[in-house]
Amino acid sequence: MNKLRVALIHRPGKAITGVDSYAGFLKKALPGVVEAKFFEQAPKDGFDLIHILDAKKAKAEDFEGQRLPVLIDLHDYYWAGYQFFPSPDAPLRWLIQKIRKRHYLKMIELSDGVIVHSQAVANYVSNQKVFLVRMGIDFTDFLNLPEAPREPLILLVGRDAFRKGLGTLILAIRKLKKDFPELRAEVIGREYLHSRVAGRILSLGLNLHFRGELKPEELKKKYQKAMVVYLGSFQEGLGLSLLEGMAAGAIAIGARAGGIPEILEQGKSGMLFCPGDSEELAEKIKAVLESEKLRIKLAKASRELVREKFSLERMREDVLGAYEGVLRG
Repeated sequence: MNKLRVALIHRPGKAITGVDSYAGFLKKALPGVVEAKFFEQAPKDGFDLIHILDAKKAKAEDFEGQRLPVLIDLHDYYWAGYQFFPSPDAPLRWLIQKIRKRHYLKMIELSDGVIVHSQAVANYVSNQKVFLVRMGIDFTDFLNLPEAPREPLILLVGRDAFRKGLGTLILAIRKLKKDFPELRAEVIGREYLHSRVAGRILSLGLNLHFRGELKPEELKKKYQKAMVVYLGSFQEGLGLSLLEGMAAGAIAIGARAGGIPEILEQGKSGMLFCPGDSEELAEKIKAVLESEKLRIKLAKASRELVREKFSLERMREDVLGAYEGVLRG
């Protein structure tokens, strides 16, 4: 039986994003089950299916004269409606959302199917062919024992730090500074200049640093040392950094927003708090800092959850199901 031939369209930017990580996961998951080849421009023939890895970077030309079915990946829902949250560029976000909404709706309309990575994103898609593909990571890449010594370090990983709750984290650390002077936080990722400047001003006097973009191996070492991986987003498609941190044995603390509660269960696989509530966040961080027993319990449960529900094997099955569903017409 001939293998399915799939053209994967990936258009990487200057900064490493979750889509780039997703492309890397697919490179590991698909060989042996499909003939997959990566392109920046969509071919018109020679394949059974076109898979565009990011709807944000899809183009009308990808569909013009296209004889092959096209499947697109939708990683978030920020385009669907404007949500205010404290950030130095709030007015610009309002304008960009209006522009992006038209683009996304057009790409969804033109596509033969849509892949989403959380139910939170699926809720914003009207396309009848929506396929839920749970993100899968290479668990062994991040493996570390839950009992391993941890530094009093909080990691916020990814671009767009204010959407991811940087302001909330700064306020929480200020509340904890007196009782936990050794506590520090690092923001990792190629952050926008205006966000980096605003973040540094707001965090004056705190042990919080912007580390910029790290190589994958350097980031893994950070995850393996950190006590907490944090994602206090006001909007979030899923939360890949939480999965990576959990696989490495860090405690995940996330906001009840978007797809994050689909990863975390309060008190079982991590900690949840209301977006923007620095008091509640400080309480959750304090609980983790004070109780080694709690840390080990959460770390063990979260690593097992990642292993069971967010493996490359499970993602491969979901992706193949999406391919077959689109080809059935």
